[in-house]
Amino acid sequence: MGSPEKGVPEVTSTGADRTCPSARCEPGATLLGVKGEDGRINHLRTAMPIDAHFVDTARQAGPPEQRMRFASRCATEGCSQWTGSRCGVIDRVLTHLGTMDLPVQNGLPACPIRATCRWFDQTGAAACHACTYVTTDNASAHI
Repeated sequence: MGSPEKGVPEVTSTGADRTCPSARCEPGATLLGVKGEDGRINHLRTAMPIDAHFVDTARQAGPPEQRMRFASRCATEGCSQWTGSRCGVIDRVLTHLGTMDLPVQNGLPACPIRATCRWFDQTGAAACHACTYVTTDNASAHI
């Protein structure tokens, strides 16, 4: 096996130690970021745990996933996005963004979950650069 690309981990973890950066707004999840005026997600410096009160309050203004991003434990086989060996969401996001003319980003954006992030574990820095473009409105999805 050759050397991995710079910023791309060589081994993808399939364990429950990974964090999904595209989770539902539900008690036990953490608030990862808030959608800015430019439509991109602005990550918090520290992920904020959310409870039932937060969820109820956030839902009063419509689906929270349209305005905020949440993280939770990666469910692997328990998630419809799991391909059998990896999360299919980031692969589709990277394919889609690859067709767009986006500005080049130097360095990695701030992220409170990078150390355990499923997407970073799979695709390295590419996931970090794509992440701010992702708005997860999966409140009605069966994940």
